[in-house]
Amino acid sequence: MEKIVSLLKKLVSINSIYPNEKELANYLFNLFKSKNYKVSKQNVEKDRYNIIVEKGKGKKTIGLYAHLDTVDTTNLDWNSNPFNLKIDGDKAFGLGAFDMKGGMVANILSFLEYEPKNVVLRLFFVVDEENISKGGFKLINSRFINNLSCVISTEPSFKYGNQGIVTGRPGRTVYELFIKTIPVHYALYEEKKDLVYFLGLFINELKKFNKILDEKKQFLFIKDIKTKVSGMSTISEINIEIDSCILPPESGQSILKKIESNLKKINSKFGFNFKIKIKERQTPYLNGYQLNKNNHYLKSMIQSIETVTNKKAIPYFRSSIADENIFGFNKITTLGIGPIGDNAHAPNEWVSLKSILTLKEIIINFLKKNDF
Repeated sequence: MEKIVSLLKKLVSINSIYPNEKELANYLFNLFKSKNYKVSKQNVEKDRYNIIVEKGKGKKTIGLYAHLDTVDTTNLDWNSNPFNLKIDGDKAFGLGAFDMKGGMVANILSFLEYEPKNVVLRLFFVVDEENISKGGFKLINSRFINNLSCVISTEPSFKYGNQGIVTGRPGRTVYELFIKTIPVHYALYEEKKDLVYFLGLFINELKKFNKILDEKKQFLFIKDIKTKVSGMSTISEINIEIDSCILPPESGQSILKKIESNLKKINSKFGFNFKIKIKERQTPYLNGYQLNKNNHYLKSMIQSIETVTNKKAIPYFRSSIADENIFGFNKITTLGIGPIGDNAHAPNEWVSLKSILTLKEIIINFLKKNDF
């Protein structure tokens, strides 16, 4: 436990609030360089880079993933210094302790303690996860994923503790809808000239995309509306932003086509000018993924969790998106397991120290089962 506390204390003390991951990246680079491991800096943008560490030889590679960045402290009511690890029994309080420096500790110690025989073991430390996944997309398009058979992400475990295995996540895409028409004097008002009436019909159609399947939820909703109107005239322009949570096998592009089809159907009675597109950003939006329940690595992880914890493993579909989506959507087996804790992205964030130890033991057990 002493190694866990010492390392977690160091990681938490280094401010890595997005986009300032440089100091933590340098610390990890120097740590592994001093131990003579093969370590690389992958440039993402100015003063921001992923760190990749590697050891072992073999035809397949297993990756241990963690993101370097944290959210801000939000200037809210922390009961202690968020960069000075405070320990109260089994709870360790500090910014990023749960999301996800606790998982990072488990990855590092697993890497240091396990000596692979017939497999390549890689550590991925990635920037920008809390933003738009610049580091994750840089990684997936690089040589560092060659022969990558499986990725274990030690993101926080919100629901099932050390027993949970994230086997899938939804996707997310943001759309922009622009609708225009020639305005008329309000005295000449007709429904067929009313952009807001059109919008109401569209919203009703949008609701048909919403569904709940077991723990999985898909929904589309209007996030922002801007209108343009002059004096006592009907609205001439509406700009709408639509956010989404999309279940696989649907993707952002497939939903876009369906939205556009619905708009054309509604617009046949109006004749407005409209355009629907995916909102531009620097990286692609993340599509969802779902792992097959018969996947070899999933079965192996179930066995490892049950061996170490003596409790039943619980594979489940996570309701949020993360860098895991990038791996999973690209057909790389992606397993999310994490420590126990609370208050991610909130004051007084904490992680269970014992759960980090358990997480490390699960990872090492898994590596032993798949080192052949």
